Amino acid sequence: MPVASLPTYDLALHRARLEERGYDVLPGFMEPQLVARLRQHIDQLLGPPATTPGGAVRELRHPITGDILAEILYREPLIALAMDELGITARGDLRLLEQVLIRTDPAEHGGGPGGWHIDMAFAPEDFAATPKRTYYHHVQALSDVAPGGGSFMIVPGSHRLTYAAAAGLDAEGLKRLHADPAGLAGVDLTQGIEVTARSGDLIVFNPMCVHAGSVNRTSQPRYVYFSSFGDISAQRLWQQLKDTNYRKPWPSALIEHRPAELAKLLEL
Repeated sequence: MPVASLPTYDLALHRARLEERGYDVLPGFMEPQLVARLRQHIDQLLGPPATTPGGAVRELRHPITGDILAEILYREPLIALAMDELGITARGDLRLLEQVLIRTDPAEHGGGPGGWHIDMAFAPEDFAATPKRTYYHHVQALSDVAPGGGSFMIVPGSHRLTYAAAAGLDAEGLKRLHADPAGLAGVDLTQGIEVTARSGDLIVFNPMCVHAGSVNRTSQPRYVYFSSFGDISAQRLWQQLKDTNYRKPWPSALIEHRPAELAKLLEL
């Protein structure tokens, strides 16, 4: 498995943290020059940030224009990390779920988490499979994220409760769990924490963890880049994306700059 480009990270410890608490933070995953260019690209697409009474969470989802989206997607550290986390040994089996750019503009008032949720309900056997038939979110911090700065909120270890609640459920049962994960899985939301980061750090988390966003009460916008990957065997995942028409045509830059060894990355 290609992990030579990640010499500064203990990947076994990283996987153990993902298994135990459902998230981990890898410091300095993206170099400052690339972070700055990507942040500038977001502002070019969205316009300048502005402070408003309630703040604003501005999202850009595929297709997103710009060659820089291909540059950051095909970085060897990201591809190698995704394969290692999922237990994938063949590059031809790796698939892209999404790329998302988010800017959380400052708010004059408000704060705290809102909208606790899970992103998709999986069965325990999906998580236990090798390779995993689930996915991980990669949240690349493109600015410093301080307490109260629109940080990502998570209930550590809550994926163990939601997976336990998912055991034996049919498709309708999984939909109900997705709609009310905290209630059906007995997750104590008072145990939620802010996950802060420095610009360039990478936050990785399990989508079955109960998590939320929060209002940005600082004077500076918060920038992040999301990327998520799955294995070709993750049929529950890919079928749901087809059913909801989530994956619209990829931008031309991702297709034109795709490496030969990742020729199938954009397929379903």
